[in-house]
Amino acid sequence: MKKFLYLRTLYWFNLTAGGSVGHTAGVINALNKKVDLKVVSNEKLAEVDCPIEIVKPILIPLIPKEFCELLYNVKIIRHCRQTSEDVIYQRYNGFSFCGAYLAKKKQIPFILEFNSSDVWKIKYWKSNDIGFKKLARGFYNKILKLPIVRLIEKYNIYNASLIVVVSKALKDYLINLGVRPEKVIVIPNAIDETKYHPDIDAKKIKDQYHLHHKVVLGFIGTFGQWHGAENIVLAYGKFLEEHPEYKKNTVLFMIGDGLRMGEVKKHINHFGISENVVLTGLVPQKAGANYMAACDILINATVPNPDGSEFFGSPTKLFEYMALGKAIICSNMAQMAEIIEHNVTGYLVEPGSIPSLAGAMEVLINNPGLREKLGKNARNKVVSKHTWGHNIDNILARLEVLPGYPFDSKKR
Repeated sequence: MKKFLYLRTLYWFNLTAGGSVGHTAGVINALNKKVDLKVVSNEKLAEVDCPIEIVKPILIPLIPKEFCELLYNVKIIRHCRQTSEDVIYQRYNGFSFCGAYLAKKKQIPFILEFNSSDVWKIKYWKSNDIGFKKLARGFYNKILKLPIVRLIEKYNIYNASLIVVVSKALKDYLINLGVRPEKVIVIPNAIDETKYHPDIDAKKIKDQYHLHHKVVLGFIGTFGQWHGAENIVLAYGKFLEEHPEYKKNTVLFMIGDGLRMGEVKKHINHFGISENVVLTGLVPQKAGANYMAACDILINATVPNPDGSEFFGSPTKLFEYMALGKAIICSNMAQMAEIIEHNVTGYLVEPGSIPSLAGAMEVLINNPGLREKLGKNARNKVVSKHTWGHNIDNILARLEVLPGYPFDSKKR
């Protein structure tokens, strides 16, 4: 059995919910069933079922966390330099190069999980800062952060034996950087079918939030810039404005919290629908399935990238929705349009379109038979094609046919 070293060095701490939490736990738990796995992390990881070696992070007052993360590479390299694994697997993050370095020194394969480009995010994702703070952050990102992240990103991708991406858009991004196509494998996100299934009992959640005898429209997430959470509330507000009779028998169940919560609350206040919208706040990853199970309709309203490029993500929530056997409203874009077939496994809407989203809500609220059909079909599809076990099998199969020593950066 191959020995794997899994490195988690991301400098975001105390994460208990969100797509990255589900993805990380899903990959580690599935790997642990198929290889001899050692996990090294800078903190405990939610929902991970195997032992974790904690290498405490470097945290120095007044020094930006990114540069503490940069120094942390040295600590990880020292900790792992005497290990005898056959393969190193690391989830990419912008200031970490330790996995690529260790694999190169040990002359063993390096698998890079590349879920997004930090270079792209620094360029195009906007913060909530204003005034001087916005100017200072812009200067810091452009002059200090971006050049370092760009250099480390290239080092990781050029020295990887195999790069695992969640979408074709990410593969295209890497190819445009000069990476050889055969080094990249596209594997969408997935689910643990034992944790997400239609038989989850949601009675306690429905009791707690008074959801009985209502059609519950739901969303779960960290309210990120790409989630479109504010659009969901805006569409629901307009729907109730045009059809006030649905105030009595529908409710919008918003599970989570994050960056765009301010916009969400603004729309709730504008339409005066606080009695029809439940904001649960952030819930632990392990409780998410119970909250989603309380819903009749689940919404994935991902919005297009701000620079006009193709959306590169693979929303974990979408696969969780499918596994729960729920009717899904989903943006008709990128990989999501390949996973969801309109009126078969979900209901597709125009990305970013409030009228399209509101119209879909009306259709599914009024058609329980369609909701049941879509949910059953979605569950069948995700279990047959998109589990973490399937994903790891695909990665291990590709690993077996890798060419010889792949670390010459000139070959990319």
